[in-house]
Amino acid sequence: MRIAIAAAMVIFLCSPAAAAAPTTQIDHIILGISDLDQGMASFEQLTGVRPVYGGKHPGGTHNALVSLGDGLYVELIAIQGDAATPPGSLAGLKTLRTLTPIGWAVSSTNAADIRKRMDSAGFPLTEPSGGSRATPAGATLSWQSLELQKKFDEAPFFIVWGAQSPHPSTTSPTGCKLQQWRIAGPNRAALEQLRRTLDLPIDIAETAASAFRLSLACPKGSVTFESTPASR
Repeated sequence: MRIAIAAAMVIFLCSPAAAAAPTTQIDHIILGISDLDQGMASFEQLTGVRPVYGGKHPGGTHNALVSLGDGLYVELIAIQGDAATPPGSLAGLKTLRTLTPIGWAVSSTNAADIRKRMDSAGFPLTEPSGGSRATPAGATLSWQSLELQKKFDEAPFFIVWGAQSPHPSTTSPTGCKLQQWRIAGPNRAALEQLRRTLDLPIDIAETAASAFRLSLACPKGSVTFESTPASR
């Protein structure tokens, strides 16, 4: 009887369905800057790690990337040259003279699953929308993104990478690790519920206005990037 139970457990743990169970985690943290070359140079000077140029987005921005390992990376983002100012949360990029945390993303391996989980927790998500980026090598990375139907400044967006798109954490320079991702703002209760729902390693504080703080352990030591209400 014990042998039969053990065998059944092995079959379950090794089955494709069990191995492919959807997971969620922090995917990337975004540092905004008015000029990408300046941001790349500044990041290297502060950390000892040189970001790699990632490519251009159709919406007029471009980025550079640094891996933090374990499916997590930092994205430096700026507007491409004389491109038109993008709408929404990226509209303030041209005013940022230093690398400033402006947002974050949570990844899932399954769009339907993350929508179901968030809906059950009282956080209904939008329908997935497609996104893409052309790499310097000529390849195209693709993903689906989702947002809270009732957005607030401190909230993440959600991303599901295309099956054929290598995750940026596996193709970007290494050397830094996440020490702390701190989110402050007036929506602490909602953030606490989101953290519990997805079991995310984030620190939360309640303040009158939203602000982010990213701390990394890098070859040159601990480095912190902070936003202020004015920069957001």
